[in-house]
Amino acid sequence: MADLYNLAYISETARDLLSAEIDGILLDARMFNASHGVGGVLFYGNERFFQLLEGSKESVLHVFDRIKLAKSHQNINVLSQSPIPDRSFASWHMGFIENPGSAIQELAQAAWIDSFPVTRTRTEKSEGLGMVLYYWNKWLAEAARPVP
Repeated sequence: MADLYNLAYISETARDLLSAEIDGILLDARMFNASHGVGGVLFYGNERFFQLLEGSKESVLHVFDRIKLAKSHQNINVLSQSPIPDRSFASWHMGFIENPGSAIQELAQAAWIDSFPVTRTRTEKSEGLGMVLYYWNKWLAEAARPVP
């Protein structure tokens, strides 16, 4: 098996996204990433994305090259990238900071919530996995705050 690698980034949406557009991103990413053996998690909330990709280095970088060309987001900032001993997410998940806007998003959110405990029970955490915990909790706290 190829050496495993992860890459984490944040970005901003390029414009307001309709619920149907988010569904399209979710379905397209899930199929494309799976076809390249890449798992991980994508969060969407408050017009921002956070994503952690896991797989072979070649596959992760290939998926990330495609992401950089997407017109749905801008200001992509790589937070970390490094080899990892094993996967935290065998498949690909999407979590929503705000309430999911469709049945597809609700199913994705349920799958993410089911896989979320792995981030708390792993004894050997990568920097990327630490960022999953950080951004999920930070953005949830921000979403809970009333807007002035």
